[in-house]
Amino acid sequence: MSLRNNKQNNTAGFTLMELVIVLAILAIIAAILIPTFMNATDRARLRSDIQSARVIHNAMELYRAERGRAVTGDMSAVIGHLREAGFLDDTQNISPQTEGAAWVVHNNRVVVNIAESPSGQGIVAGLSDDERLYVTGGGDG
Repeated sequence: MSLRNNKQNNTAGFTLMELVIVLAILAIIAAILIPTFMNATDRARLRSDIQSARVIHNAMELYRAERGRAVTGDMSAVIGHLREAGFLDDTQNISPQTEGAAWVVHNNRVVVNIAESPSGQGIVAGLSDDERLYVTGGGDG
């Protein structure tokens, strides 16, 4: 009778090997997903900067078309001048959201320079081709 009781106790539950396999699969899934979620915030900030770069670029082009000359100076002076001239909204807080990023004029286009951004290479990889036109310094500049 004791042999039968031992057999019943061994069949209940999971073996150690099954538990190790399940934990290994969960660890692999976590290793894949965690970096993706970590970069999501950085990519969202970069996309916000790209949209702002497009707005600044369009305002510069409108200024040039209307006034017959380009706005010159560093980007903070350009943004200030475009605001004074009424080409940018005074209420918007226009400043780069990506850590270490700056707006620059590159190939006649206002772009986000992420050369100094700590996560630059990783966040550029998830951008569309159109968005990459507005980014420089992340390995694709």
